[in-house]
Amino acid sequence: MTESNFSLKKIEISVSEAEKRTGRNAMNMQETYTAYLIETRSVEHSDGQSVLTDSLWRRCSAFEWLRNYLLVYYPHIVVPPLPEKRAEFVWHKLSADNMDPDFVEGRRIGLENFLLRLASHPILCRDKIFYLFLTQEGNWKETVNETGFQLKADSRLKALNATFRVKNPDKRFIELKHYSDELQSVISHLLRVRA
Repeated sequence: MTESNFSLKKIEISVSEAEKRTGRNAMNMQETYTAYLIETRSVEHSDGQSVLTDSLWRRCSAFEWLRNYLLVYYPHIVVPPLPEKRAEFVWHKLSADNMDPDFVEGRRIGLENFLLRLASHPILCRDKIFYLFLTQEGNWKETVNETGFQLKADSRLKALNATFRVKNPDKRFIELKHYSDELQSVISHLLRVRA
């Protein structure tokens, strides 16, 4: 698959398996994480040759980078959500362990659905970074960083923050914010007690 014909061909995308790995993080500390195998193969064959399958491993953080990039560069498009990174609610029959096989399998399915939704979108499927996410094993994060999306995201956040700062805010909104903060605190405490 070449980049020029990527958006023109129909492809199958699957997140076929998950694997527990151990490695070093940015602070050189050992960590355990789950990596997911992404397989892509073309469906249409113009020359009648056999199907070539591309496959590579991605961590959850790479999916988050992709989604954050898309949110910044396509603010007018609703980018699909990612599945939860950790099992938060024990009473929903999920283990609190993010390495639990059932949780990892549910996350694998969620990540596959995320990629399929991106691939089916008429604009997002043509994005170069999305294509590289599916095909470029090494230096993918460096390529994303070169787009400057993080600076753009930071400047949008600062602009949004400046928009909401008002000299004379409406007291009703202040009271509502205090109430919602207190409610959030009480609910999170209740959930911790229940867990």
